Amino acid sequence: MSKTLYFARQPILDINSKTYAYELLYRSADDKDSASVVDDHAATAQVLVNTLNFTNLEHIVGDAFAFINIDEDMLMNEMIFSIPKEKFVLELLENITINEDIIQRVKSLNEHGYRFALDDADCSKEYFINFQPIFEYVDILKLDIPALCEKKLNKFLPLFKRFDLTLLAEKVETQEEFDRYKRLGCTLFQGFFFAKPDIIENKNLDPKQMLILQLIRKLQDNAPVNEICQAFEQNAALTIQLLRFINSASFSFKASIKSIRQAVMLLGPSQLRSWLLLTSYATSKSPKGIENPLLHLAQTRSNMMKTLYQNVCKDNCSKENLEKASFIGLLSLIEALLNLPLEDVLNELNVDDEIINTLTTKEGQMGEIFKLVCAIEQFDTTEIEIILNRLSLSEEKLSEAIQTSYEITENFSHEYKE
Repeated sequence: MSKTLYFARQPILDINSKTYAYELLYRSADDKDSASVVDDHAATAQVLVNTLNFTNLEHIVGDAFAFINIDEDMLMNEMIFSIPKEKFVLELLENITINEDIIQRVKSLNEHGYRFALDDADCSKEYFINFQPIFEYVDILKLDIPALCEKKLNKFLPLFKRFDLTLLAEKVETQEEFDRYKRLGCTLFQGFFFAKPDIIENKNLDPKQMLILQLIRKLQDNAPVNEICQAFEQNAALTIQLLRFINSASFSFKASIKSIRQAVMLLGPSQLRSWLLLTSYATSKSPKGIENPLLHLAQTRSNMMKTLYQNVCKDNCSKENLEKASFIGLLSLIEALLNLPLEDVLNELNVDDEIINTLTTKEGQMGEIFKLVCAIEQFDTTEIEIILNRLSLSEEKLSEAIQTSYEITENFSHEYKE
C-alpha cells in the first residue's frame, strides 16, 4: 500500500535574494511515531513519482532548481536515473558513511551531469574526514548555521576554495545572519530571513507605496468607482500595469479592456485589492529585474489560506470568507514589505477586526488555519499534526491543498512582474 505524503518547499536564495532553488521536504502520513522528515528511499521514490508523474515540476518550483534529500539506498538505486539532472540537485544526507562504493557512485553520476550538495556541514573534524573524499564531485556545501563555529569555518575556507565548493548557509533567520555569512563567502542562503522585517518607526513610504495603501483603504471603505479611478490616474505606471494584467492570459474577456473604469468594474474591489498588494510585493526591496521572494511567499500563503479554509469549511464557505482568507495570506507579510509595525499598517488600511485578530493573535478558526500555513513553511511536522487534529483535516487533504497552492502560485506569479 502506497504511503500518503505531504510536502513543503523552502526557498534557497542567491546573493541578490533571487530564488535559486527550493528544497522539497516531505513526510509520510503513515510515520506516526516520528515528527521528523522522512528520508528513507521508499518515501523519496514516492515523492519523485508524485512530483514527476502527477504534477508539472515547473508548477512546483518554477524556473528554479529542486533540492531533494538522497540517502545511501536511493543513491545506489537505479531509480536515481529517472531524476531529471537538469532540474534537481541531489542532497546527500549527513548520516551517509563514505566508502569506496559511494565514492565511485558519486563520481559516475557527477560525470553524467548530476549535481550534488552535502547537507548539514558543521565544520567538525569527523564531518570532513567522512566527506572530503567526494568534495571534488560536489557542487554545493550546506552549512548548518546553528551548529557552526565561525572559527572552524574560517579555518576550512581555503579548503572549500580549493575544491571550488559553493557555500550555502542554511537555517538563516535574520538579516544579520545573512550579512555575516555573505561576508564569509556564502553565495546561497536558505531560511526565511527575507520575511523577517527590521521595523522602522515613522518610516517614510515611497509615493507608489503610499498610493497603493490609499487605494486599498478606499476599496475597504467602499469608495465610489470615480474616486478609485481618480486615484489610479495619479500614477500612470500603475494604471498601465493594471491594464496589462487584466488583458493578460489570466482572463478571457472577449474584447480588450481599455479604461481604468472597465478594469475596476470587472475585477471588483476584492480582486483589485489583492492585485494591488501583490504588485507591492513584486516591485519592492529587490534590485531591478529581480523578483522579490516575498511575492512568491505572499501568493503561496494567500492560495493556501483560501484552499485550506475551503477544505475545513467544506460546503459552508461563503465567497466573502474565502476572499477574507486569501487577503489574510497577502496581508501577513506586509510588515516585511513596508518595515512598519503590523498593527499600524492594519489600522491604516481599515481592515476588519477578524483579520486583525487572525494576524496578531492567530486565534479562532481563521487563526488556526494561518498557524497551519506558517507551520507548513517551517515544516514543523509536530505543529502540523496538532493543528490538523484540531481542524479535523486529513493529511491527504493537506497534501492536495499544498500542491494546488504551489501550482497556482507558479502559474500566476509572472503576471505581477513589472
